[in-house]
Amino acid sequence: MKYLIVIIIILFSILAYVRLAQVHPLYNIPDSTSNQLSSKGFVFIKAYTGSKDELYEEITKVALGTPRTILLSNDPLQFITRSKFLGFPDITAIDIQDGNLIIYATSVFGRLDFGVNRARALKWVSLVKTSLPMDSIIDW
Repeated sequence: MKYLIVIIIILFSILAYVRLAQVHPLYNIPDSTSNQLSSKGFVFIKAYTGSKDELYEEITKVALGTPRTILLSNDPLQFITRSKFLGFPDITAIDIQDGNLIIYATSVFGRLDFGVNRARALKWVSLVKTSLPMDSIIDW
């Protein structure tokens, strides 16, 4: 019985740590030339010719409209989205480098994200693409 109580206390301690952990901004955002999918996250890179400020404004509206998402950093733009049940944090970083829109979505804890980061990044891109003026082109 003692071992069961110890295991339960350890389990709840780990869950509390994940739920309450302070998340820090990413400093190394990928700058490769193609989309990448790894076990820990997703990188979306496409040519972008519009205004950085306009894109940041639109993607901030879309991101903050996503449940359990808060702004983490302004430059590069970064958001934290927590899972519904356990509150696992994921970071989505958005930057424009050399005429390319880069979205890097990754898990803070663990190795697997079950495709959640990729789905969120692509959903944000599709919502932002429809709201940008015609001169701000995201090249698919």
